[in-house]
Amino acid sequence: MEHIVKLDGIVTGFNVAEHCIDCMCGKNLVKIDKYSHRIIFQKPVFEKDGLSRKLIADDKQIFIYDFCALYVLNRENYELIGKWQLGNDLSSDICGMAIDCNTIYCSIRNGKMIAVDRQSYQSNEFIVSESSMWSIKTYDSYLVSGTVDGKVLLLDKVGLSIEKSLVLGKKNIGSLYIDGETLYAAGHNGKLFNINMRNFEIESSMKNVHKKMFDCAGIYKDMLVTVSYPCSEIAFWNKDTLEKKKVINIPLKLSGHTQIENNFMYISSRNILGIDKIQFNE
Repeated sequence: MEHIVKLDGIVTGFNVAEHCIDCMCGKNLVKIDKYSHRIIFQKPVFEKDGLSRKLIADDKQIFIYDFCALYVLNRENYELIGKWQLGNDLSSDICGMAIDCNTIYCSIRNGKMIAVDRQSYQSNEFIVSESSMWSIKTYDSYLVSGTVDGKVLLLDKVGLSIEKSLVLGKKNIGSLYIDGETLYAAGHNGKLFNINMRNFEIESSMKNVHKKMFDCAGIYKDMLVTVSYPCSEIAFWNKDTLEKKKVINIPLKLSGHTQIENNFMYISSRNILGIDKIQFNE
């Protein structure tokens, strides 16, 4: 494992782009050269430190949610384009986020979804589910969301109405990953699911994947990679059958963030002051 950059605090989210890595640490956004590992730019964005913020990005913009607030920033210079309060308290905080070229989708606790237009920044609120949605992904003209009560929902993007619903259990579906026509879903009951998006049916599943909560991190070669921060485990599974291939034990803690690029996994966690990089083909 290689230490990419040492920072003064925990990295709570990051995005690996072609030449640089944008990450959140404390009150700051920090831009790191991916090859020299030098800090090339940083800027204070937040009024105080926070561990619950989440970040996603595209080529031009960075999107961050922090409790009830949504931030949109220029990815090049971290200029704040806008900040919006989408909720007021713990009953209306932001739980998950996804983007496409037209819209920012934010799931709100207790089953609501707010769609924010990326041109006008006008928002529309929809009641989607009876249960909160902590994981959201885009898929063609649909959103896919995992619910706290154990379902995966296929939502039409226009009206955010439920097109299909799949019951995977009774506990939170906390992590989703889409690879082509396949959806991988991680449940807090320790189960992992491979779902065919064409018919929205379960192709295969696996029990007792990790002893504690885990995320679907991405695809490496012909394998799905899962990460359990509480268990300090990275596991590799046949992406079709979900047969376990191997497990890497690495010190991690509570929660974190990963991104797979070629033969590398970039990773942050509560016990890492900065970002580390793991080479898979060693």
